[in-house]
Amino acid sequence: MAACNSIDTRREVIPAFYHWQTKLQLAPAERNYLDALGVKKLYVKFFDVDWDEAAVQPVPLAAIEMDTTLLSGIEIVPCVFITNRTLLNLPMQQVDTLAYLISKKIASLVESPPNEIQFDCDWTALTREKYFALINSFRQHQASSTQHPASSISATIRLHQFKYPDKAGVPPVDRGMLMCYNMGDLEDWDTENSIIDPTIAAAYLPPQSEIRNPKSEIPLDIALPSFRWGVLFRDGEMIKLLNDLSEVDLSDLSRFVRTAPNRYEVLRSTYLHAHYLYEGDQIRLEAATPETVADVAALLNNKVALGQALTVAFYHLDTTTVKHFPKGKIEEVLQQF
Repeated sequence: MAACNSIDTRREVIPAFYHWQTKLQLAPAERNYLDALGVKKLYVKFFDVDWDEAAVQPVPLAAIEMDTTLLSGIEIVPCVFITNRTLLNLPMQQVDTLAYLISKKIASLVESPPNEIQFDCDWTALTREKYFALINSFRQHQASSTQHPASSISATIRLHQFKYPDKAGVPPVDRGMLMCYNMGDLEDWDTENSIIDPTIAAAYLPPQSEIRNPKSEIPLDIALPSFRWGVLFRDGEMIKLLNDLSEVDLSDLSRFVRTAPNRYEVLRSTYLHAHYLYEGDQIRLEAATPETVADVAALLNNKVALGQALTVAFYHLDTTTVKHFPKGKIEEVLQQF
């Protein structure tokens, strides 16, 4: 993970998308969208691993349901999200067992061995030893499996982990996926856009003159946002996220009033997208726009060491992305690399 001030004109940019819902069933419009962009890879969340306080052990949650009808010709990369509290509670002597169970769970959900498996975890200095040990154990179980031979292993890397590799450590994986979103303070009402902000992104990236550090380098791919949401505040505190919220959803002047750009107040208690809102609640709208994403992509291209084969994955695939990030806008982002 390092700075780079040169651009490789021979680079192959491979477009991809994340799918983070429990059921994977592509709509025809989504498949047409992928085909138009030449997308041949989907990073799919297969399940979560969380800590069960009652059982005092890690458990798999939200396992994927997959309809393969419109998936022909698309590589599926199984992704496993591991909560940090799982690693905080898990004794080191049980790490190998968890790695084995994850390997078995993935094998039960795929028809053929995947080329790549990705781990997603916002590990900390307190959990990195166990997390890295988990990855190494998982690799060993994959290597010894006769049913599903070893896959390439990748891991997500947050911007703060990228900036401070000496503190965060570098996971023992074949590739890293640099997650270039969710970079602002979500819980601060005054934050303009916690999803993506070129100024904040620049603060996490090294100066262009910085010398590369071979000890901290792993090949990097890039993940960029294509989603929007509303951030709900109550009595000054962030309560929840309202996914895929837009100005149109808040256009009823009898229920909502615009108090500032991208900020609204609830005038009377009401339901919104199956969520009950109280009078006085506040909502901040946030969105990743194609223009802002392209700006961050250009910044990354100038500041991050990227290889000749680069996957650029957009989070995430759904009908909203198809509508608000049309083919031409996605291509403009990809052209930045």
